[in-house]
Amino acid sequence: MESFWLCDNCLSAAAYEDYSALSLYYTPDEVEKRLAAIQPGLMHLMPISADFDAEAGWGIKAFSSLPCEGCGSPQSGQRHQFTRL
Repeated sequence: MESFWLCDNCLSAAAYEDYSALSLYYTPDEVEKRLAAIQPGLMHLMPISADFDAEAGWGIKAFSSLPCEGCGSPQSGQRHQFTRL
């Protein structure tokens, strides 16, 4: 099985179909650009399943400088592991 590392924005989108946090960090125009990257990026990876455990601490990189494998964002930050089914 193939694994992917997704940013927090893609995590919310994949797990909860929730894009509301984008408006906290981006302008309306930037939100539209992020949505245009997140939605097709995740659809390309589907079907996926979460492959991390926050309580046990595995499958999470607290900080990564690598781009998100879902939306391609180069912004550094936390990454969560997902696996293609």
